[in-house]
Amino acid sequence: MTDPNDADKTAEGRGKKRRRTHIYGDRRTVSLRMEPALHERMMELCDELATPANTYVIGLIEADLKKRRR
Repeated sequence: MTDPNDADKTAEGRGKKRRRTHIYGDRRTVSLRMEPALHERMMELCDELATPANTYVIGLIEADLKKRRR
């Protein structure tokens, strides 16, 4: 959930669900759970880098796979 205001709304209160299948249809979703303090630190860094969190995490995974030559 990227919008903190969504947490206060019911499913009915959010309105029509936005679909992005035409943009992200070839991608897969991964759910990542982390401690609130870690999430806050990551978001602060992403803000400093002006990088979306998704891009940051993907970069970490790609760098690790490259390091492991996979």
